[in-house]
Amino acid sequence: MAALEELIREPVDVLDLLGRTADGMVAVSPGGAILAWNPAAVDLLEHEEADVIGRPCHEVLAFADRCGNLVCSAFCAGCRPAEQDELVGSRDVVTRSRSGRAVWLSVSTLVPPAAVRGYCRVVHFFREVALPPELERLVADRIRPAEAPAEAVDAGGAAALATLTPREREILGLLADGLDTRAIAAELVVSQATVRNHVQNILGKLGVHSRLEAVVLFVRHVA
Repeated sequence: MAALEELIREPVDVLDLLGRTADGMVAVSPGGAILAWNPAAVDLLEHEEADVIGRPCHEVLAFADRCGNLVCSAFCAGCRPAEQDELVGSRDVVTRSRSGRAVWLSVSTLVPPAAVRGYCRVVHFFREVALPPELERLVADRIRPAEAPAEAVDAGGAAALATLTPREREILGLLADGLDTRAIAAELVVSQATVRNHVQNILGKLGVHSRLEAVVLFVRHVA
C-alpha cells in the first residue's frame, strides 16, 4: 500500500508504468489534452509521441462506432472531472491512422484514483481487433452498388482477387479467419508493419477501402 501511495505522488511515473504494455495507451487530462502516448500507440496509429502530446484527444483519436457516429469529441464525458470512482465499459470503435488507414480497435478505459484525477482524467488502452463474421454478413449487401448487376460485381471481385500474390491471399485468408494484425504477424513470423503494408496493397488491388470489404469479397468468392 505504501508503494502505491508513493507512485500516486508521482503521476508521471504512473503513466510511464501504464505505458509498458503491448497495447496502445493514451492518457488524457481533465481538459482533454493528451498526456502520454506509448510506443504501441505509435506503431498502431502512426502518430509519433512528440506530435500528439498536448493535443486534444478527440482530434487525434476521433473514435467512431460501427455506424460511423463519433463517440470522441471535445464534449466527451470521459474528459470531464469526476468526483467519484467509475467503471467504464470496453467498446469497439473505428479510427484512422495518420496515413488515413481505417483501424478497428477494442478500447478499455481506466479511471485513475482520485489522488491523481486532477492531473490525469482517464487512460485508454486499445488493441486492433479482427472483423467479426456477424458484421461481415450484415454489411455484405451494402458493399454491392445497388445499380450494378450482381453478376458483374461478382465477376469483378473474382478478377480482382486473382491479382493478389500468394502471400496477399494468405493474409486475406487469415483476416477472414478472424486474426488481427498482431496475430497474423505472429503466424507468419513477420513484423506487424509488414502485415499492414500487405493489407494496404490488398485493399488497393481489390479497389476497396477497408479490411471489412476485402474480407467480404474473399468470403464470397473463395471461402
